[in-house]
Amino acid sequence: MTKQLILGAFEEFTPNFIGNSWHHPRANTSGFASLGFWTDMVRKLDAAGFDFFFVAEAIGYPMNDEGEVPEAVIREAVQFPVHDPLAIMSALGAAAPRIGLVATASTTAQQPLLNARTFTTLDHLTGGRIGWNIVTSDNQQALVRLLGRTQVTPHDERYAAAEEFVDLDLELWEGAWDDDALRADKAARVFADPAKVHRIRRDGRYFRFDGYFPATPSPQRTPVLFQAGTSEAGTSFAARFAECVFVQDRNAGRLAGTIAKLRAKAVAAGRPADSVKIVNGSSFVIAETDAEAQRLRAELDATPTREATAALFLGWSGVDLGRLDPAATLDDVSTEVGQTMLALWRNPDGTSPTIGDILDSLPSTFGGMKFTGTAASVADQVAAFVETTDIDGFLVENWYGGADGYTEFTDLLMPVLRERGLLPATPRTGTLREMLTGTGSPRLPDWHPGARYRRG
Repeated sequence: MTKQLILGAFEEFTPNFIGNSWHHPRANTSGFASLGFWTDMVRKLDAAGFDFFFVAEAIGYPMNDEGEVPEAVIREAVQFPVHDPLAIMSALGAAAPRIGLVATASTTAQQPLLNARTFTTLDHLTGGRIGWNIVTSDNQQALVRLLGRTQVTPHDERYAAAEEFVDLDLELWEGAWDDDALRADKAARVFADPAKVHRIRRDGRYFRFDGYFPATPSPQRTPVLFQAGTSEAGTSFAARFAECVFVQDRNAGRLAGTIAKLRAKAVAAGRPADSVKIVNGSSFVIAETDAEAQRLRAELDATPTREATAALFLGWSGVDLGRLDPAATLDDVSTEVGQTMLALWRNPDGTSPTIGDILDSLPSTFGGMKFTGTAASVADQVAAFVETTDIDGFLVENWYGGADGYTEFTDLLMPVLRERGLLPATPRTGTLREMLTGTGSPRLPDWHPGARYRRG
């Protein structure tokens, strides 16, 4: 049976994201700070049939251990400037009536109560179409230097804190209000039944809470839970909490292994194997001929400068390639910041290319899987990739920037994917959870750990 794919659009509130190509002749990101820039894009994706719009977060910008920022960061707009993704979610929900909306928020930078209240508010305002991409923050230097943290938190400890953070939020969403607590009875002058609104107490290692959750239950109660990261700690976290996992791999064989591990861990956690939906970051360059598509791909790969790509790698991984010997390798390099990014450069035997080789090839390897060709040939590539990896869908990377960056994907490729049964004939509808899981319910499934907090 042909798998019908999930489609998300991958963006960041910045003029220059994955492709590092804001200055490409086709890019049009000068209005990135305006609401109209984003509402135009989301309306187009909604009409085309995308399932969700995913906005990443960057609290900081690339910097080394001493807090020094490469000049290319400011000169070439490498994750700088960047604006707040949560601030535009409600407006996007009003502009586009169907598509889901996913925003990133960090368990290291946020507080559980404020995070829970924000996502409950957004779930109300979007009619149940909000998702939370849970991150522990890759740019730990930014947290220390910009948010006043005392030190970089070790990678696995960040996930331990994240588990406590998410579990508290789950209790606030699922257990603070009974389903029938809200009465709004004018005659009796009872807005909410005090017996059915519950005091929550937590005294954890990382977070404390003692009080009531002041936001009323939203259509989904708990936003759809996304997670990114394929480290051992990351996959264990995903197996417990995540409903949709974002990965970003260019190697089909390695990705197949990652997906198999995620599904096995989900089963070990008491979940069905298919209960975690996995989407891979991917870029698509589509033209009338394969040769023209390859020319366009090469043009895109040549767009970023070496300094800009090194700065972007620094921001994602915490490793400043510009300060390392070009003849050395990553074999002895470790990081508490971006372990998944470093893992992409490890060979199966544990070795890696030289620093110089990585710098030279970075522009052509940023992002996830790359599909290049005509609509028909790319559809063939997609079908083969899905068959090999068991992936559930794609997070489409906009390499040009602006709404026009999706034109070939929506106008040329999506009709072919529909004809081949790889996309539903009509766009999915309902809450975001209903669209992604197909369960027909906006609520967390019974197997999810958050379900244990329901009362009655």
